[in-house]
Amino acid sequence: MTTRANTTIHNTNDPHSTLISINVAAQTPLKLTSTNYVSWKLQFQTLFIGYDFLGFIDGSYPCPTTILPGTTTPNPAHTLWIRQDQLLLNAILGSLSPTIIPFIARAKTTREAWTILANTYAKPSRGRIKQVKNQLKQITKGSMGVFEFLRTIKAWVDELAILGAVVDDEDLLEKILEGLGEDYKELVRAVQARDTPISFDELHEKLLNFEASL
Repeated sequence: MTTRANTTIHNTNDPHSTLISINVAAQTPLKLTSTNYVSWKLQFQTLFIGYDFLGFIDGSYPCPTTILPGTTTPNPAHTLWIRQDQLLLNAILGSLSPTIIPFIARAKTTREAWTILANTYAKPSRGRIKQVKNQLKQITKGSMGVFEFLRTIKAWVDELAILGAVVDDEDLLEKILEGLGEDYKELVRAVQARDTPISFDELHEKLLNFEASL
């Protein structure tokens, strides 16, 4: 949800003519930690694109002048820009873990805060990539249900993709089959004997049906 203020500037064709307040809990629930910057950034980028706010963080929509050009009249667009920028900065602050807030304590604009965070956390952590790969390598179905097993694997594969270490479909399916255990060896043999590769969705469906038969 968003709440829109009633204050608007005179140019009603301006897409930024209405203040928009971001509901942090609902729209940006992932809090930034020292290990999840890429995922955190993605949720804000999609939100900023949707509301046409990228200009506040990339500099393409700078703060308007305080006075209307060629006059001594205060520029209402300046005040509105400041207010909107502070609402966005507030949203970013609300999505940070407490230990990270001091890093941007001196930031006065959304762009300043965004730049500091990017410079600090943008490079994917090699340690995190290695950690996720190890988790993926070691996981087996064990006592988990099929749905939980596949959901866990898919979550780690998606995280690796975000970190720039994409797992191809063949390796993903091979990992799933390896981790199923003895109860599923009949299905595993059938899948491995296919002439054409099976898709993740099709394998998911077959595993659920097989689980139900067990």
